[in-house]
Amino acid sequence: MKVSRIQIIINLFSLLPAIFTGFLLIQGSLSANPIQTVTIITGRTAIYLLIFSLFCTPLNNIFKMSVFIRIRKIVGLYTFYYSLVHFLFFSVIDYELNLSWILPELTQKPFLQIGLAALTLLLPLALSSLQTINKILGIWWKRIHNMVYIITALIIVHIILASKGDIIHPVILVGLFLLTLLWRIPPPEKGFY
Repeated sequence: MKVSRIQIIINLFSLLPAIFTGFLLIQGSLSANPIQTVTIITGRTAIYLLIFSLFCTPLNNIFKMSVFIRIRKIVGLYTFYYSLVHFLFFSVIDYELNLSWILPELTQKPFLQIGLAALTLLLPLALSSLQTINKILGIWWKRIHNMVYIITALIIVHIILASKGDIIHPVILVGLFLLTLLWRIPPPEKGFY
């Protein structure tokens, strides 16, 4: 399979937050609470990549540039990667996979339940991106990938509930998500009043 220049650029661009965070972590200059900072960075990177992937189809339709379709899958897979790292930092690094610590947090904080539901729904999308599974699923592939809108909404609710007084970031996310949905509404036909 030939890798295009734009695919290389998108891979490098998507890896930048991980590389930058890893560099700061190694240097010991991330923050006073590095686990929380990494959790925030990975979570925000995941949602912004997910929203960017939602813009790919409308941009392809507007500009008639198939490059957006080629990079949509890459960006979607990085969304899953950052979401998984976000979850692992919470469950493995912060809570040491100790269920006696994790379960009370899950029951007391609905935003954690919503985030876990979103990650669980992202898994079939990531797995069905593999060519072999894609062929097996046939028409079901598209139906599975239409869950991306529900997943995006869940992640935004997760962020809104987790935000402690930060209203700007959730408002920006809601606005961007609504814009991706509005761009999908077909224009009215001529003669329609």
